[in-house]
Amino acid sequence: MNLSLLRPRRAVALVAVLAAGLFWLPAAPASAGFGIALRPAHADPNDPSTRAYFKPTVAPGETFTDQVIVTNTGDSPVELAVSGVDGLTAATSGAVYGNRQDPVKKAGAWLNAPPGTVTVAPHSEEPVTFTVKVPKDAGGGDHLAGIAFEDVHPTSAGSNFAVTQVVRAVMGVEVMVPGPGAFSVHVDNAALQSLPGVSAASVLVTLGNNGARLGKPGLSVALTGPNGYKRTVSRTLDTILPGDTIAYPLAWPDVLQSGDYSITASATPGAAPATAGPDAAGTAPAVHTVSAHLGTALAGVPSPGVLTPAPAPARHSGGGFPTGILVVVLVAVAGIGGGLYLGRRGGGPKPPVGEPQQVLATEGSSQYSLER
Repeated sequence: MNLSLLRPRRAVALVAVLAAGLFWLPAAPASAGFGIALRPAHADPNDPSTRAYFKPTVAPGETFTDQVIVTNTGDSPVELAVSGVDGLTAATSGAVYGNRQDPVKKAGAWLNAPPGTVTVAPHSEEPVTFTVKVPKDAGGGDHLAGIAFEDVHPTSAGSNFAVTQVVRAVMGVEVMVPGPGAFSVHVDNAALQSLPGVSAASVLVTLGNNGARLGKPGLSVALTGPNGYKRTVSRTLDTILPGDTIAYPLAWPDVLQSGDYSITASATPGAAPATAGPDAAGTAPAVHTVSAHLGTALAGVPSPGVLTPAPAPARHSGGGFPTGILVVVLVAVAGIGGGLYLGRRGGGPKPPVGEPQQVLATEGSSQYSLER
């Protein structure tokens, strides 16, 4: 952690520190907090979603060039670092983006944006040109990348403790490479456990997408247990990108008594998008059945679907899909072990020794979802 960003003023109650945490605000094309707004320079009049993010169809070996319009709605100039980043699947489904410092290993490497930084004057807009070059050996399917704009001059504020804000906005670029392909969901495992941080019950379902198209699966979990207990809970998840697998915690509405259970988790692909190949139709549900033993009774979640917390992917922050504003907050307080590192749910692996650490974003219900 960069300790130069943490300037303790005086000790305050721990509850006040935890309340500071991380703030995540979704962006909209028309306006966004903290002075930054993004929108595509050109949109397809027949596809309203292209007013919010890019959806080019690009054949292998071909290129696509367009512009992001960056608007500064604030009263001061803003200097932004511009970079291409990979699209990722969040822990509870939904598309997010890698950090600017992360190596790009997927479609983010196809983006060529201006090197260095761009400065946008107050109450003005600046077009930023980028190019997507699809490799000749790229497979058909959906490939998600993002163009990240990050404020290179974080601001600090606070009286009882120091707070440093880093503003970051990401514009999604969904590159659709022609060719056959489908959203193909798989279910690998299911287990009973309490939700992170609470004693409420959940079924942790490991599922993913081994197809070439992104999609939103339908998840259904049937649970049978002691004293004739039976219940099925269904949920439509958000986007899962091709090749990604997540462990989704499905909050369970009932109290689960200790004993032996049978879990049957099944997942079905959503409606096939128009861009999918002929093998998209008729995909059978993926089903996984497993036995589980619950040693301690777990409380139920009163409102199914409201509470499904899970750790964010390690070292992945970023805007939701298609665009987002991320405000990262660092807080330090004297007298509590030399300061706290806030801004994420869950433990997750730490960066290797000697690698600069970065505040991590919380991924979850604030993500944008893909609309076809």
